Amino acid sequence: MKAICISILFSLSVASFAQDTKELVITEDAKYFDFWVGTWHVINENGTIDSTSYFKIKRSVHSAAFEEEWQLAVDKTKPLKSVALRAWDKSNNKWGFVWVSDNGLYQIWDSRKVDGHWYIYKQFTVNGDTYLSRQGFLLQPDDTVLRISEKTYDEKKWEVRFKQRLKKVK
Repeated sequence: MKAICISILFSLSVASFAQDTKELVITEDAKYFDFWVGTWHVINENGTIDSTSYFKIKRSVHSAAFEEEWQLAVDKTKPLKSVALRAWDKSNNKWGFVWVSDNGLYQIWDSRKVDGHWYIYKQFTVNGDTYLSRQGFLLQPDDTVLRISEKTYDEKKWEVRFKQRLKKVK
């Protein structure tokens, strides 16, 4: 009897820590970033391409997971380099996003679908100013991508922080 009880307890404890081992079923939301694979450069305001700022995106461990390498010209002396992992989470039916920069930032962002588009969300406090930030990477009819960053204090009124247009070069 003691052996049976130990066996049952062991089975229950293993089951409680087990991951979902079912195959990933790709839904329409899991396909949202299918356009994102490739190398994207920033389009300057005058329409020229900024080849020093880019997003290099490749698929990762499954078709709705992406490894991202970013380089952005934030000042004239040194670009900001970073890496990110963007992946569909089948357990929560939403996108996950983790970003790490060469200047020591590590950020985990949440995601939400708004008006048919997926945005990443994170709260920041900068110099005592606390706000919710969101970013969208929105495919446009001309096959460019609008990268938009907005912030809010009340989740009702969103202020644009910046916009970038990205063009796929590879």
